[in-house]
Amino acid sequence: MNILTNYLRKQCATTTLVVLLLLFLLMVGTLFTSTLRAIARGVLPAELLFTELSLRSVDVLAILVPLSFFLGVLVALSNLYRNQEAIIMHSLGWSLKSIIRALLPLALTVFLVMLLLSLVVSPKAAQLSKELTSRANDEISLMGLTEGKFQKFFAADGVIFVEKVDVENQRVEQIFANISHDDRIDTITAEYGYQFEENGQKYVALFNGYRNEGQPGTQKYNLMQFRRNDIKLPSLDKKIAALDEKSKSTALLWQSENLKERAQLHWRVMPPITVLILFVLAVSLSKTSHREAKFINLVLGILAYAFMVNLLTIAQSLLEQGTVPLVFGLWWVYAIFLIYVFFRLKSIDGPKMDLL
Repeated sequence: MNILTNYLRKQCATTTLVVLLLLFLLMVGTLFTSTLRAIARGVLPAELLFTELSLRSVDVLAILVPLSFFLGVLVALSNLYRNQEAIIMHSLGWSLKSIIRALLPLALTVFLVMLLLSLVVSPKAAQLSKELTSRANDEISLMGLTEGKFQKFFAADGVIFVEKVDVENQRVEQIFANISHDDRIDTITAEYGYQFEENGQKYVALFNGYRNEGQPGTQKYNLMQFRRNDIKLPSLDKKIAALDEKSKSTALLWQSENLKERAQLHWRVMPPITVLILFVLAVSLSKTSHREAKFINLVLGILAYAFMVNLLTIAQSLLEQGTVPLVFGLWWVYAIFLIYVFFRLKSIDGPKMDLL
């Protein structure tokens, strides 16, 4: 029995790693393209390319690991049925319940990995990514701007355009800036400008220009001409402090009374729980006949996974809106699939089947 158990675990683990590698390479390519696009727009400094790519890959793993394990178990067990190996195992007294017991240590290992990744590593990566991006945007120099290109320079508050960068004299010329505030939008043009620091706070000094400020959708606009206009750059500390719920630690979410943050806590628990649900679902869908279409189990599995993800997304939205009480969380989605798995396994293994 130990030989069969080890064989099953090896087949499922190997297939899972192959699927994970293929999906990860595909997603990293997509992340690399989107990160390059952010750099091209001036949203992200070029020196943070690989750092940001690595940090964003953590979020990708939180999605890919449950899917890869699900497909790995489903494909490996389906191949055993195709090759008649599973039939021989059943003739020796193995049921689907026996297969679940044999693979349960592997599933629990993946569960623990996802628990660590989802509750600890992923929030840390999101927080570090936010802080590095804020620091880079806050500390960027006027001399680092590109001529003839709109770029993020006021963090999330606006953009700047310069026609010429004079590195020798440490100034920029023919400037256009658009800065968004909570109560107004400022549009500024200037002949030239430079950056300076005073009492630990950074400013941009603009000379010989115009400033137009007002509220969009109203006629409350003021046009001013100036000889010099100093603009205070955003404080890094404020940017770091304003972490959203995705960047906050799990401990902070647990202590929070904010509805959106409590809903985020449920979302973080989702990946490890999904691993266990998808595991028993994969075993229940794996049994097939040589008379059936070759990839029918894989198609059904992908459809079931897509259906589960959509239900979880809807449940998360309902939690954030307060439509569903937090006590229900995302558990009702798992209950639907567990009921389906129970009756499917019972119909295959017989009325005496149990999951324990």
